[in-house]
Amino acid sequence: MLKTFVVEDDPEQLATLKQIIANHIMINDFDMQLTLATGQAQALLDYLTAEPVVEGLYFLDIEYPGQTLNGLELASQIRERDVNAKIVFVSTHSEMAFLTFERRIEPLDFVVKDLGAAAVKAKVEKDIRVAYDRYTKQGLTSKAMFSYSKGGELFNLPLSQVLFIETGTARNKLVLHLADRMIQYNGKISDETVAHPELFRVHKSFLVNPQALVRVNKQSQLGYFENGESVDIAVRKMHDLIALIKQSALTVKVD
Repeated sequence: MLKTFVVEDDPEQLATLKQIIANHIMINDFDMQLTLATGQAQALLDYLTAEPVVEGLYFLDIEYPGQTLNGLELASQIRERDVNAKIVFVSTHSEMAFLTFERRIEPLDFVVKDLGAAAVKAKVEKDIRVAYDRYTKQGLTSKAMFSYSKGGELFNLPLSQVLFIETGTARNKLVLHLADRMIQYNGKISDETVAHPELFRVHKSFLVNPQALVRVNKQSQLGYFENGESVDIAVRKMHDLIALIKQSALTVKVD
């Protein structure tokens, strides 16, 4: 399901956007949900912190007077938490559009409120259709790709290149292990477990790609990879991992 979010501090405009979005979802019977519509930018950030979204559609304003976060800052933090986010700005500040590129936010659209109610409605509805189309198409290929965000930039690579992910030494830091290199980036291993169900949590500190394992030793509680690296496997996870290896007919030696 594609979750949709709106952050608009004007109550009347918030109500209008909610109605447009809810009606368009219902009429087209999209597998979507208007999950949160709020006037507070921090409320959305709190939601994403508590319940990470793999991919959402976000309608944001540029300015939120009197609030700690503005729309650009909120969008940057959304991108950190939801690398596949579809972000649409709905604002009177058309002159700020270039900043979205400067900050590498990669918005889906920038809707100018001054165009009038009918034009805004048409553009919002089109953005919903485009976002949903991309969401459904991405769903067909997302399992074969791994995405992560670093330095405000989004990176994608084939999932087959991923050996495992481990928690870093610093808070909210992860280390991505590939066959030929390691990459450190911001994130939580619990979030990656949700975002990439193809990976298997073998330990509180390790998330592995079962396809990349070459050997599992039950006595030493270790999993090995072709490049010589290994990971700890928790006792309570060993049975489930071996069952997965057998069920998927993986060529992993178990001893």
